[in-house]
Amino acid sequence: RATLWSNADYFRTQAQLIGLHTGESETYVVPLVVGERRGLLYELGNELRRRGLFLAPVDFPSVPQDQVRFRASITAAHTRADLDEALNILEDVMVPALRARA
Repeated sequence: RATLWSNADYFRTQAQLIGLHTGESETYVVPLVVGERRGLLYELGNELRRRGLFLAPVDFPSVPQDQVRFRASITAAHTRADLDEALNILEDVMVPALRARA
């Protein structure tokens, strides 16, 4: 359990440091909020998958229309290298897309 929470805290903190909005969650399921741009959610999902990272998209009505997001499910089996690779992909793909369309 300690590894799980350490991994989740690390991922959440690093995601915030690169400029991603992680919502209010303090669990091992880390939201990565896109906002109200539903089309962008799916564009980003396709590009992230192309780069080797699958994040579950969460769309309305599961979340409010202005809070569509991805859910990153962090586990104890993830290594720091796994998490860093995912964060690098997010920084390359998601961060610029969110900034460009802000």
